[in-house]
Amino acid sequence: MSPIKKILFLCLTLIILIVLCVNTHLEQLSRTTNNQVVQEDKELKLSIATKKLEEPKTSPSKEIQTSEIVKKDKNKETIKEEAKTTDKKVEKKTTNKNGEPEEGEPLITTDKRYKRTGNEKPIEQMSINTQLLQIRIRDYVAKYPITFETSSNKITKKSLNTISTVVKILKNYPNIKIEVAGHTDAAGSKKYNLGVSVNRAVEVKKQMIAYGFDKHKVKARGYGESIPIVENSTKGYSKINRRVEFNIIEE
Repeated sequence: MSPIKKILFLCLTLIILIVLCVNTHLEQLSRTTNNQVVQEDKELKLSIATKKLEEPKTSPSKEIQTSEIVKKDKNKETIKEEAKTTDKKVEKKTTNKNGEPEEGEPLITTDKRYKRTGNEKPIEQMSINTQLLQIRIRDYVAKYPITFETSSNKITKKSLNTISTVVKILKNYPNIKIEVAGHTDAAGSKKYNLGVSVNRAVEVKKQMIAYGFDKHKVKARGYGESIPIVENSTKGYSKINRRVEFNIIEE
């Protein structure tokens, strides 16, 4: 082989070796780069997952409880507002500009079994002030009831003070007219009980007039056993049904 051919052969061989070395190096470099990319991707995903685990979580139950508490608070506020509105409405209905009671729902009613004639009215058809007066008298007489001596129409001494006090109260209301209503229990016949109730009502009326009450502003009526407060016992006795009432019939 001539020297020139040898040189060419060596150059060709050298070029082939260089190409092989470069290819090998490029493959290794590519693999290394790919591995680094994969590793960095794994590390990034791991970092994101770790942050999510470290973030505080709110359990569904706590969220529900919080929501319920908020709702309850809102409901409480709503109820308070409604109550205030209702109170204002009631106040407007029951009081006038001067703060005095106005007409509205009756505070007290009259049993339909009571007699009412002429200009007389049941208490629910009268003014609120008159109804309040009736309640005042009713409660006082319930606390200090009018009683009579046994089998008699004679008023007991302690009951005279009750009648006197009622007269003093009524004198402050010159237009008021009163019914003295007598009642008995169911012991005895209905006719007898009616007579007893009338006689006792008349005696109370006389005593009111004696204390200075206008005789034209009081009527005495007896209802016997017909309007009991409570059911009479099997023998017809019930002390609470034996009573005298002062009922306003005109204002």
